[in-house]
Amino acid sequence: MSRLLLCLTALFFLVIVPESKSQLLLNELYVNAPGSDEPFEFIELKGTPGSTLNSIYVVAFESDSGSAGNADVVIPLNGITVGSNGLIFIGTSIGYPNIPDETTFKDTLLLGLPILENGSISFAVLFSPIPILKDVDYDTNNDGVLDLPNGALLQDAVGWTNGDLTALVYGGVILTQSAGTPDAAVRFADNTTPFSLQAWYNGDLTTATTFDPLEVSSNMPEGAGITPGNINIPNNGTGIDALNISSLNVYPNPSQGLINIGNINPNEVSNMLVYSIDGRLVRQFGVVDSFVNLGNLESGLYWIELRTKREVKRAQIVISY
Repeated sequence: MSRLLLCLTALFFLVIVPESKSQLLLNELYVNAPGSDEPFEFIELKGTPGSTLNSIYVVAFESDSGSAGNADVVIPLNGITVGSNGLIFIGTSIGYPNIPDETTFKDTLLLGLPILENGSISFAVLFSPIPILKDVDYDTNNDGVLDLPNGALLQDAVGWTNGDLTALVYGGVILTQSAGTPDAAVRFADNTTPFSLQAWYNGDLTTATTFDPLEVSSNMPEGAGITPGNINIPNNGTGIDALNISSLNVYPNPSQGLINIGNINPNEVSNMLVYSIDGRLVRQFGVVDSFVNLGNLESGLYWIELRTKREVKRAQIVISY
């Protein structure tokens, strides 16, 4: 083999292979909507914005002891590019017709997926050069360890049980709550640690986007809700973020719309985003001065996120007329 060919071969393994294994995280799981589950169940993922995925699979494994390890739902993500906001939303366009353009939307309407169990279940994101197949048992001896194909690698996993002491949750992260079985689970937006119990909060739902305060995990944050296709809020987890996150000084608060932003240099601001409490992006500013007019927003609670090259600043604000 020529020296040039050897160099090209080495470059392939150094660049191409690691890129295909780029980290992808589970971000939000919605298995039991109030009323009918269909077409509202969804799985949301978080990764590097603009990265293209290869040989990546999202799998829902059966966790009931009798059929533990069976791949109930398999969603291949070959050739999928992560949205510019770092999110991939897997659900139906009937249930969620207004997913932001910044989010990559894998519409499962034609496939009838996902159909997610409300009881014991495990979710996983994995890289595998050999296809992962639906209805295959990947734990034939029921020892709680997945028997994956050669070269396969788990990237993230989380799950829960319905109280069955013999249930098997794969990946080592088992979510619990004060009562009941989770209807939904959400990753703290600033926690990017895979296989981390501290990265998640979960609970039952009273509305499509609101948790029941009587049936939640012990770390349920104030203001938590479901945010399909949008950044998870509130962003006060205990993990690692590539950007420094700090509080933003906004006043008056409550406000009738005209707000003052303290201690900022407008020349350093790249943009400012305003989110509703249920996670919808409702306003975006490319140029920000010390005074910002939010007067066209409806009365309610909002999150303001201001980004510079060095940090992210966030604050809650009440708009009241």
